[in-house]
Amino acid sequence: MASIRSILHRRTDLSTFVVHLTRRRNESYSGQDALVDIARSRRLEARTPLGWAKAIDDPNDASRQSQRVVCFSETPLEHINLMIGHIDGRSIEMEPYGVALPKLKARKLGINPVWYIDMTPEAGSNREWLSNSLDKMKKELVAADAAGISPFHKTIGAKLFPFMEQMGTWSSSSKEFWWEREWRHVGDVPIPTTSVIWLCPEGEIDAINDRVGAPLNPWLDPRWGLEEIIARLAGFPLSDVTPFN
Repeated sequence: MASIRSILHRRTDLSTFVVHLTRRRNESYSGQDALVDIARSRRLEARTPLGWAKAIDDPNDASRQSQRVVCFSETPLEHINLMIGHIDGRSIEMEPYGVALPKLKARKLGINPVWYIDMTPEAGSNREWLSNSLDKMKKELVAADAAGISPFHKTIGAKLFPFMEQMGTWSSSSKEFWWEREWRHVGDVPIPTTSVIWLCPEGEIDAINDRVGAPLNPWLDPRWGLEEIIARLAGFPLSDVTPFN
């Protein structure tokens, strides 16, 4: 009889890792700049409010920013390259820089899967009860905050909403990113001293190490295929990791 552990190790559609990729913020701050800052500070910063109550975030009051998260994707290492660059319908473009954490380590750090809630209109469907219930809960908590009864950002709802994300297809738009298998952490995430893989293009690792002031180890290029990842992490020389002479 096969154990769940042995079955999951053979499930190539699942991943042992969660991945955080960086992106360009503006013309003067690239994905590489973000990786260097992460490596220097040993921290992933939660800057963006997401989830069911992201609109309640107050950019001018740190005590009212409970919806800010760090995002990860449960992606097999050999498929990270599929998350990089332009993807139709996605407003941001991730770059080949970031970190990968073992899923178990991520769970110990308080990183959790996102709950995707389908909002697709469908005649005769009762799916609206869930979204309507969440909207009602949010409105009641916001009203209680405005009335001075209880601060929204201290409520149980405020702790849950960052992990709830809408998805669906409508007549003129769609939001179907459940396939990213997103995980989130509310607030900053400290980078552990072990159990982390650094992600960056192979041709830039020396320059990145110089900027950081210390070698990033272990590291891999997210554009490598599975067998090259295995060979590189095993320490094979570059001359051996090629099908050509």
